[in-house]
Amino acid sequence: MLRIATYNGTTDELVQFVNHVWSHSYADKMTFPCWTADFFEWQFRLSCDSERKNLIAAYDESVLAGVLLGTSYPIQSLAGRFLGSHWSWLSVHPDYRNRGIAKALDQERILRQHHSGTRLIASYRYVGSNHSQAERPHSRQPNRKFNRKIGFWARVLDPDRFAKWHWSRVEGILGKLAAPFMRIPPDIQRECPVREFSLADLDACVQLVRDAVSSLVLSLDWDSEMLRHQLCGHSISQTLVVEEAGRVTGFVNYHLIPFRAKTIEKVAVIDLIVLGSTSSRNRLRLLNNALARMCEQGAVLALKVRCGDAPVWPLLRAHFIPQAADSMLVLQSVGTELEIPSSAPIHLLWR
Repeated sequence: MLRIATYNGTTDELVQFVNHVWSHSYADKMTFPCWTADFFEWQFRLSCDSERKNLIAAYDESVLAGVLLGTSYPIQSLAGRFLGSHWSWLSVHPDYRNRGIAKALDQERILRQHHSGTRLIASYRYVGSNHSQAERPHSRQPNRKFNRKIGFWARVLDPDRFAKWHWSRVEGILGKLAAPFMRIPPDIQRECPVREFSLADLDACVQLVRDAVSSLVLSLDWDSEMLRHQLCGHSISQTLVVEEAGRVTGFVNYHLIPFRAKTIEKVAVIDLIVLGSTSSRNRLRLLNNALARMCEQGAVLALKVRCGDAPVWPLLRAHFIPQAADSMLVLQSVGTELEIPSSAPIHLLWR
């Protein structure tokens, strides 16, 4: 007898289950992330969040059959400030498919989000491969949920390994041919203004990110606790800041996740690029220092979701390339309908 309940297992068991389901569906077919215990601990705070209200599971007696996972965030939009959430990681075990589990998990999600006062659910649907099992927009669904198509800014870090990893032979060859132009220049200045984030920088970073997203039609509404967890809530999250005239004027925050394509390689996922009033020269130094560190840590590629929250020119100067929009951003209202323009810049994380 299938039942929907709060996930009650360990972090390692959850990671193993999600990766097993995704590997069964996508291995040797398309590129996908291989989630880690560090990432799940960071995102879901499993060691300290006893409620686990956003970790929903389907059980067949004691056997885990499916999960749908989310994280709550305060949101700022044209409609004001409200509680929102980001959901992903829908995983149904192959033995339990076509039994309505995904629908049941979604219904439980809506019920829980309504009770918690959440007004908006954000999620992505990857549509860049025919093998993707993600939901597509069609006539039976309200089109308002599918807000826009979204892609990435991509920066190749190790052309040789990237070529062996990537599914597309053409993209791999282009990456290798571009290698001489993609070299990350060393920072040979004696006094480099770029350094690691420290907790003493938190207030400055909060103000910088709030200023950066203040004019957007939809954004995460960062406060001190939320940004502290993002920047230093776990060792998986890494942040570099840049200083000018004795004050922090910009920062870059990222984490590394293994991605499986033809092989498994680390990819650096950039969550925040906040440059504030940083000079043009030091913006590039900050980005290049971050890219150099990613490369040293074994990443073959750096990705930043392309939603209009980062300035274009510094990314182009650092040799980021805009990729085709291959995901759908789904914005689902809970209760009263929220109208979010489909073309204006926004700020959300990629999960």
